[in-house]
Amino acid sequence: MIKIVILAYMMNTNPMATAEEFQMGKTFETMEACKRELTLQSRGIPQVYDVTWDFVVQGDFKWDWVIAACVDEQTGEKFKVFPAYDNGVPEGVEELLKATEEGYVPGIDA
Repeated sequence: MIKIVILAYMMNTNPMATAEEFQMGKTFETMEACKRELTLQSRGIPQVYDVTWDFVVQGDFKWDWVIAACVDEQTGEKFKVFPAYDNGVPEGVEELLKATEEGYVPGIDA
């Protein structure tokens, strides 16, 4: 099963303290189908993806995403996208990204 996972934190907080992983309900048969869904951009703004835009809107603009990825649970294959930060990377996001590279799992290791 292939799914879209979004790592996000509550805005105006320390990202390491409020990071959570969210899973999209829809699953995909192939990694290519997941990638198409994840990278769909209908707003004409670079690195503003429909999936992450919808996530932020549905969360009432309380959450900001750090990583969105297609994840194949059977093989472990991942395809990641990252946001663009027009005004610089928010404080604490670099620390969260580094921690995820080192194996940190939000909600479990917090």
